[in-house]
Amino acid sequence: MADGDAVGRLASLFARMKPIDLAPRLERGIPRWPTHPHLIIDKTVTHDHDGYYCQGLVMAEHTGCHVDAPAHNHSGLATIDRIAVDWLMAPATLYDFSELNLAPGDMITSDMIENYERERGVCVRRDEIALVNYGWSKRYWRCDYQAQWYARNAPGMSEETVILFKERGIRAIGTDTVACEIALVDGVVGDAPGHMRHWLPNGILIIEMLANLEQLAARSFFVSAPLPIHEGSGSPMRPVAFCGV
Repeated sequence: MADGDAVGRLASLFARMKPIDLAPRLERGIPRWPTHPHLIIDKTVTHDHDGYYCQGLVMAEHTGCHVDAPAHNHSGLATIDRIAVDWLMAPATLYDFSELNLAPGDMITSDMIENYERERGVCVRRDEIALVNYGWSKRYWRCDYQAQWYARNAPGMSEETVILFKERGIRAIGTDTVACEIALVDGVVGDAPGHMRHWLPNGILIIEMLANLEQLAARSFFVSAPLPIHEGSGSPMRPVAFCGV
């Protein structure tokens, strides 16, 4: 009876919150990391030909909104199937820098993070998830012949910022760009302190290509889970953030 009551209370609480879909739609022509394969969606089985409908999919593990496992950049570290199924179900704090109209190569500094926290009265805590909105997805996500501009250009974060988030003891960090902390300018890739030195080696997962971050409240409850891909370097996801109304 006690467990049933807890489930009911949880259902009632979620019913009073607003769900925000944080994944872009998977469709032909979406942006991708320049060396990754295209997303292929094929109408393999159709009602007219087969009596029912089923599409075939070909995609990289890092297609659309996805999470990087430590093994993505570090041989011998955890693959995505070894991540706890509830690891990406946690409170999240939004750092919204969309109003700055950041340009490719611009960097978010640790001073910017700390000033944001003082001004907004928010701060990501241990075992939580940090969400950083560059405003990139809303401004540049598209699926036509110009889609790759989004993936070849992005602002990033300084190494001091990356270390700041590591020292907070977060579970994961996500952004609306193709490579989280890595700045790109016309396809030239900058430093990757989170991927290579501070986040993935310390079990902090990296979530990329999020959508609709501008719709979030300062605090939300983030819910997602990767696919249990055998020895996966990462996985596509469809996160949902639950916000108070």
